[in-house]
Amino acid sequence: MLNSIDTSKTDNRQIPTPQPMGLGGILDATLSLYRDNLRLFLGAASIYFILIALQECIIVFLLEMSNTPSLDDFISDVDSVLGTFVYMLIVGVSIAACIEIYFGRRVTIQEALQHFSSYFWEYVGASLICLLVSEFWLLDSLGSSIQLSLLRIAFLPFLCFYLVSWVLYGPVVLLEESTATQALGRSKMLVRGTWRRVFGIVLAIILFTFAIDYILGNSFGVTLALLGIVGEGSLMETIGDLLSLKYDGMRPTSLDVLVMYLVYLGAETFTLPIYAIGVTLLYFDLRIRKERFDIEMQVRNSQALDMKP
Repeated sequence: MLNSIDTSKTDNRQIPTPQPMGLGGILDATLSLYRDNLRLFLGAASIYFILIALQECIIVFLLEMSNTPSLDDFISDVDSVLGTFVYMLIVGVSIAACIEIYFGRRVTIQEALQHFSSYFWEYVGASLICLLVSEFWLLDSLGSSIQLSLLRIAFLPFLCFYLVSWVLYGPVVLLEESTATQALGRSKMLVRGTWRRVFGIVLAIILFTFAIDYILGNSFGVTLALLGIVGEGSLMETIGDLLSLKYDGMRPTSLDVLVMYLVYLGAETFTLPIYAIGVTLLYFDLRIRKERFDIEMQVRNSQALDMKP
């Protein structure tokens, strides 16, 4: 379904040629789309930076006020779940922008947000189901007994299978106007028969974004260490701490940790659109392979051209 796309308003000169792509093609197209629309995607991702920075300020304040270890674990769990949920939401905004670009539209941040908001509750519903499956079994407040650890290990294959099967729910909701449960089922249907391929592509995208996070974060970190802004020991000790990701995940309770927290958050913000674009292109790739979506697009584009005076 393409009910949300008005092809009569499409600038067909910008429409990419729909065709099946391998991993290299998806990564190349992802970087090209990101580069060509850098301001748009960074504008959307900046919302993530602002919200997470504000959230961390509140969490640090609450942890300083708390004197109970169990309450600290609960606060940290809330921080983790909320952070992942905010990430999912901004990924959704980036997916909405990518869909518009794929169909040749010149889109602004406001238009991407409007597109996303039209299916907000459906997207939130599907995101919460994925969040329930992926996050709540890892909460620190549940404890760390041997039985729980074994249960988590046993649950891992189930978790991996469903998260990969549901990875396309965002494009489905924002393009096919599905409900939350329908979107998860539709994503599972598209992935069926190609699960290992989808797993490999998604894993490659995640590892690629992590590599960029690592390079960007530590490059800025080393520069700040050379300037004497980060680190309390010797320069080599500070660089070693940076390369071992010692600062990653630390609460910003001191100036140098705060600086590095913002650096790492900035790197994560920068790579967020890469995941969103990659997943969207993977969605179109599967539809082209399984449903001849390229033929459907060509027919619609021809009809749109015929309608123009």
